[in-house]
Amino acid sequence: MQPTAAIPTADRRPPDPTVAIVTGAAGGIGAAIVRRLIGRGARVVAMDLDHERIVAACGEPSAALHPMVVDVTDAAAVERAADDVATALGRAGILVCCAGIFGRTPALGPATELVDQLLAVNLGGAVHCTRAFGAQMAAANTGRIVHVASIAATTGAATASVYAASKAGLVALARSHARELASANIAVNAVLPGYVRTAMTDGEAKTLGLFVVPRIALRRLAEPDEIAEVVVMLATCTTPYLTGAAIEIDGGLHVG
Repeated sequence: MQPTAAIPTADRRPPDPTVAIVTGAAGGIGAAIVRRLIGRGARVVAMDLDHERIVAACGEPSAALHPMVVDVTDAAAVERAADDVATALGRAGILVCCAGIFGRTPALGPATELVDQLLAVNLGGAVHCTRAFGAQMAAANTGRIVHVASIAATTGAATASVYAASKAGLVALARSHARELASANIAVNAVLPGYVRTAMTDGEAKTLGLFVVPRIALRRLAEPDEIAEVVVMLATCTTPYLTGAAIEIDGGLHVG
């Protein structure tokens, strides 16, 4: 039996929990992640497109909560935001990419701007944020990045193929960056929520109840906080050895 090698101290050093970035913070899942990170003692920069919506979802600005209006599809704006965060709060140790939009794009439907929007927000935004905030983590030789994808990344989504493709791209991004950033002790993972009770699904409650819920082992949709619990576990995990994972959180939908 081979002796167990000691785990290098530097490799076990957790990310700085005091500064966390959450994009898409005004949404149901994003706001739940913000609240849980604050509960873990982090100072959270809650990013979205509208200050009032961020405050309505996450609460008033405080020492722990820092709303910031940023368009994640604008690479230059994300770079400026990263500089502002570093100046005001210090280097980011956690990045959660939760910004996302949904839209239907039938395979044989007309060409629309929605295709570009879905890719720009859901996938491009994560690329820009990783570049800007990942550089801060690399300088500190530690960090955690979590991408909020979707179970559609593995199952596909009829009439919403571009949305599914953008989420599959997030999984590929996480796995690729997990390899690339491992030398800087930056862990990169993805979560794949199933159907969650948010404003995005409220309009389809009847259809989901008839055709989707019966296929979920738990026979219900997820609550945003249930997704947030797993995201925050990944974001605050002390070992960088948990990296490149794509965790399905769908109540058993994927097992049939």
